[in-house]
Amino acid sequence: MSDQQGKIMISLEDLLAQADLLKKQIEDLQKAQSEIADSLSAIKSAKDTIDELKTPKNDLFLSGDKKGFLMLRIPEAKADKVIVYLGLTYYAEVTPDTAVKILSDRENELNLTLQEVNKKLSESINAYSQISDILNRIQEQQQKGE
Repeated sequence: MSDQQGKIMISLEDLLAQADLLKKQIEDLQKAQSEIADSLSAIKSAKDTIDELKTPKNDLFLSGDKKGFLMLRIPEAKADKVIVYLGLTYYAEVTPDTAVKILSDRENELNLTLQEVNKKLSESINAYSQISDILNRIQEQQQKGE
């Protein structure tokens, strides 16, 4: 790269490499975005289940998987304690109210992380778009020169 009269010169190869790097970064950020959204959905389901346990019922039906292919019927479900994931393979047996607080704290952390990922994703998409526009103009100029 060199600077002549306030202009930055960059090789076509460097520009293409930067575009490839940004494309991979965008894909990684989109994957992270999806994983965070999945975790947020799971936390919401966990909190909903705890709310269901607080309401006395004869039977409680729980989904054994994300899609509802397996339902578990729990007769006279009792909710004085639940087991909640703390992270790093640690779990704790706590009251439902404590579990909701732990889950809400985790939900807040994930929402902040999602905001950061969305911001980085937007920046990366904008940069990729700018490089793509430059590459398209270069291609048009080369075609006109032929």
